[in-house]
Amino acid sequence: MNNFFRKDLNLKKRWWHRLFVVLFFASFILALYTIYDTFNSPIIPQYEIVDSVNDRITTDVKQIQELKKPNEIVEELHDRPGASYHLNVPTDKTLYDDIFCSNDLENKVADVQNKTGIRTLFIRDMYGRNDVPIETFTNYIRKNSIKCLLPDAYTHYDINGQEDGKLKFLEPIGQDSLYYKDLVFYKKSNLLTTLYILKISLLVIAGFVAVVILYYKVFLYIIFGNKK
Repeated sequence: MNNFFRKDLNLKKRWWHRLFVVLFFASFILALYTIYDTFNSPIIPQYEIVDSVNDRITTDVKQIQELKKPNEIVEELHDRPGASYHLNVPTDKTLYDDIFCSNDLENKVADVQNKTGIRTLFIRDMYGRNDVPIETFTNYIRKNSIKCLLPDAYTHYDINGQEDGKLKFLEPIGQDSLYYKDLVFYKKSNLLTTLYILKISLLVIAGFVAVVILYYKVFLYIIFGNKK
């Protein structure tokens, strides 16, 4: 560390060194501002798994949004148990909240129909977009151990090809479905979020320290060597 900043070179008299110092501190201030601004971004909060959706399903028919506790969101289970994650919060509302679940779903299809006002029943992987009898629907649910139904809709067209509204239907959701695969409840972790922010800050500081080292120990050495 002896003479690390190469005082022997009298660098303050060299315009390019002064330019480097100005650019360095300007970049550092900009980086600090960017970090501060990022802290208000939705990508910063870190979440941890609280519970699985399956564990909260009861015999009563409830939507997933009714199974959530305050400040929880629902997402797919990630591959690293115990790790923290960024979560796409808007996805939670559009994909999962409206799903109806019950451990006794084969006997509760009529209840879901009454709650939603939807009578049309689809099993698209077998019958496509064709309404099936409730007996066929409940048998499929029982044989495949289905616990959840998705209220969905698609645009319907008349015989002339003109759009005439949406056709709403209920569809069983299996464990391998796009909409229901290892769903879990997540909650923001203040500890993990703090550690994540600290990690980002240390990485930025380390980057600027590396620039200083490269400048004084590599760049200046290439130009001046060990010149006194």
